[in-house]
Amino acid sequence: MKKQRNPLAQFVIGMVMLAAGLYWFLSNVSVSTYFGLSLWGFRFGAGLVVVPFIAGIIWLFLNVDSVGAKILTVLGIVIILASIISNIRFVFRSVSLYAYLIMLILIFGGAALVGQVLFRWPKDKDDN
Repeated sequence: MKKQRNPLAQFVIGMVMLAAGLYWFLSNVSVSTYFGLSLWGFRFGAGLVVVPFIAGIIWLFLNVDSVGAKILTVLGIVIILASIISNIRFVFRSVSLYAYLIMLILIFGGAALVGQVLFRWPKDKDDN
């Protein structure tokens, strides 16, 4: 005789485990960035990164209908966003192996419980 499972309880427990594990894991990650651009070993500071954007804005104010000014302005925005994204650094703080394993158990165990309810529960209804 199979023991009946409560899918709602299993889902809630899985979500709590998943949320706790992700919170604990992400609270041990430090994020830092440098505003500038590095290309082929050369570092361009923040002032040089915004020059195409400033030139595009000036050109736009001088000639609103210019396609080149619009392209230069959009290119400047893309360069600024690329410099921010490419220089983001994630550093995982030092934790004990025990704490790291508990984090992984909470994350993947909770995800497995949630996934089991979401993807397998209707198939198990026919079992007696």
